[in-house]
Amino acid sequence: MEKPLKVLYLLHDALRSGVPVVAANFIRIAAIAGVEPTVLFAYDGVYAQELRAAGIPVMTMGERTPFFWRAKRFLMNGFLLTRAKRFDVIHIHSIKLAWSVLVARWLGARVVFHLHELPRRIGPLLRAAIAAADCVVFCSETCAAHFAGVPARMRRTIVNAMQFPDQPPVRHEGIGRKVVMVGSINRNKGQDLLLKAFARLRNREAELWLYGTTGLSAHKYVHDLKRISEKEGLSERVFFPGPTADVFRVFAGAAVVVHTSWTESFGMALVEAMSCGVPVIAHDLEGMREVVTDGVTGYLVRPGDVEGLAARLDELLESPELRNRMGGAGHAMVRERFDMAARATEYLLLYREVCGP
Repeated sequence: MEKPLKVLYLLHDALRSGVPVVAANFIRIAAIAGVEPTVLFAYDGVYAQELRAAGIPVMTMGERTPFFWRAKRFLMNGFLLTRAKRFDVIHIHSIKLAWSVLVARWLGARVVFHLHELPRRIGPLLRAAIAAADCVVFCSETCAAHFAGVPARMRRTIVNAMQFPDQPPVRHEGIGRKVVMVGSINRNKGQDLLLKAFARLRNREAELWLYGTTGLSAHKYVHDLKRISEKEGLSERVFFPGPTADVFRVFAGAAVVVHTSWTESFGMALVEAMSCGVPVIAHDLEGMREVVTDGVTGYLVRPGDVEGLAARLDELLESPELRNRMGGAGHAMVRERFDMAARATEYLLLYREVCGP
């Protein structure tokens, strides 16, 4: 029997967002599938707490504080200087930690660099990190295509997946009125488009719930969203509850889940929503097409098409039968295609290959 591999996972974020969701889902499974995981987050948050509760060693660089939280990503490199060689593999998530890839390789560590984003510009630092890593993993076919022209030693595409809860969430009563979006609130996520579409709905009893964290740079954007809400007379039907620690409960209470990002390599929130039997609507982007089957599990709309988005929302809100049919199709598809347990073998084989004979 092969001895467990010691793997250090580096993540820039422990709050609710796509990258730590995927990483935490796998790390929990890895801990019982031939890996001894240790996790280092740039700062504390809900996923650090959840992994600790699961008995996994977790370290952070402290709390997320205004102005200094980006600097904590660089402080992680000090940890590598003293401990990198204790691990068989260092698995680094996100282009935001490109410097850590270079530091770990300089120290002689074996590095897997996991890319989740679609940057408009692939600069010299990111190119150097991709070239230095022992293997680069892409979270989707869309992500792999985006970086196709960048040289790398080894590449793998391991499509994102999720760990299904032991007990499926119970669908709530009165779900026919609640439209939900979960994601960081910023201009790239397009909550303003959803709000404008919501204002055009025929259904005047529907509610819009915009869950998510707000960075310092997005405060004006949130202020603008609230101003639009007031101008359209929607203040009593539009809510900004902040981030949620129980996304499955939130999705289980939704009639429709919407994702209006302008760019996206993969729609993890949509996978989670469909796992709860909820139909979804998203922008017609390559990353979304990997997740949503248009007309079957939900709808894809042309990016920026407010009228088209409003029309699809009205269709779903007005037809419980359509919601149930699409929600059921989405649930079955997610179970078949996006089960993290099926990905565990792919990661373990990759780690063994990186470590060599």
